[in-house]
Amino acid sequence: MLEKFFYACPECGEFDAIMTDDQDAVSCTKCGANYYFDDKYNLVSEKGGKKKTRTLAEWYESIRGKKLKEIKDDSFPRIEGEKLFARSKRAELFQEVPAGIFKGFKGIRAKLYKFKKIDEGNLYLSNRRLLFIGQGEHSIGLDELSSCTIESHMVIVNTKRGHAFSFEFLEESGKKWEDIIRDKLVEFYGVKKIREFQPKIAF
Repeated sequence: MLEKFFYACPECGEFDAIMTDDQDAVSCTKCGANYYFDDKYNLVSEKGGKKKTRTLAEWYESIRGKKLKEIKDDSFPRIEGEKLFARSKRAELFQEVPAGIFKGFKGIRAKLYKFKKIDEGNLYLSNRRLLFIGQGEHSIGLDELSSCTIESHMVIVNTKRGHAFSFEFLEESGKKWEDIIRDKLVEFYGVKKIREFQPKIAF
């Protein structure tokens, strides 16, 4: 399960290359580096007879610096000036929908929400938007997004539409997608001035 957290090899930087075999041995399919925990629960990398020992936090910081490169994919309906950086494996798309009213002490009320599955397919990330293609196309511009978080295995993006979307990645790391979406948001808003935050409280 280490590949769910280390979605890129800390040694060579290859995405989706860390694999765990039937004997629970962890290695990189690209560069051949082997990984295991020592008796202090630090992670050890062994490659070419050399060993490196770091904490999980230190290894994680090393892969956070890996930048995505532009990719080509004929299945992506590119618009003018758009650059594609990532395509997911099989994933599910959920949309936040109202689920009733919570009635609390002394008349306190709050809207309840739940996530409803609306499609299954692949998620694409460009410099302009998130595009989910399954039975239909669902496009969310980066300028519509206000945040990206992960809860358990689901990546949740809040939007200015008044509701959130979530993605469940069935064959790869959700943590990877949280990080790369957040990185693109930082790049997108890095040249813009944030005038107002509009927090949303949901029970």
